Amino acid sequence: MRKLGALLVIFIAFSSYAEKGKVKSGDKRTDSLEVQASGVIGSYRGPAESYGLILEANADGILRGNYVELGRAAVLNAIVLKGAEFTARASFADGTYRTIRGTFANRVLNGKTAFGVRMHSIPIDGLGSVDTFFERL
Repeated sequence: MRKLGALLVIFIAFSSYAEKGKVKSGDKRTDSLEVQASGVIGSYRGPAESYGLILEANADGILRGNYVELGRAAVLNAIVLKGAEFTARASFADGTYRTIRGTFANRVLNGKTAFGVRMHSIPIDGLGSVDTFFERL
């Protein structure tokens, strides 16, 4: 019985020590940024290869772009940028369309910062619609 008690004390002490050495992964946040059209031009990688966003500006500075969702490509029309928020109409090749919405932000994840857009209500196979971050490449 004494050996069992000693082992239990050693196990509890080791568990406490091991817990102190763990790196916490709770350092995650997004900080919205007010942006101008010229500051958002670029390619953005979504949560998987079948998601992406490309934003360009024409000679007049008006945004245009393409969007990929679940591997389906869409042309973006009626892009509106207001502060940190953006909306656009995504027109897919099969004739369907939907409005996409996002917020430009810096994401801080475990001490590393990345610029991108937090997309709202993005359909993900098996998960339904989720908010997810598209990081600028």
